[in-house]
Amino acid sequence: MTQAHEMIRHLVEVIITPEHAERAESEEFRHAKERLKADGHYQCWVCGSTENLQVHHFGAEWSLENVTDFEKLKAFCEEWDPYGYGRLLRNQPMTTVDDVRNMLVLCQEHHTGVDHADGNSGTGIHSLTFPVWVIQKLAKQGEDPVPQNRETAEEVLKEIEKL
Repeated sequence: MTQAHEMIRHLVEVIITPEHAERAESEEFRHAKERLKADGHYQCWVCGSTENLQVHHFGAEWSLENVTDFEKLKAFCEEWDPYGYGRLLRNQPMTTVDDVRNMLVLCQEHHTGVDHADGNSGTGIHSLTFPVWVIQKLAKQGEDPVPQNRETAEEVLKEIEKL
């Protein structure tokens, strides 16, 4: 086994967010949340928590709706289909990012993230690169390499080195 080590990266992300309407919960978004609840998906996709839940636009962010190619988004949501809605609704057009096929239920920790005392890390999809964020779901029990709420990098390193 390769020895574990802490890796700190400072990333710069550049994106131009087009002008868009003032953010408000659309009727489509409310229906999507209701459907996720009714279908038993209202728990964090990463950790299974039912506390502090939020709904994330996973394929195309709400603020980028004006530049979204909905045919491409529909195809993406059929490929990466965490709840099965992409296949189920494949014969229906997609016209908004608030479509249930573009939704992912996350707890606050795995959505907007929890910043750690070092100020250099977080746990949410808005804080981490996708490969680092998704390992929080895919890691073996007790081997999550991303420090979670109130964990230090040193504590996680010690746990992983024990394995």
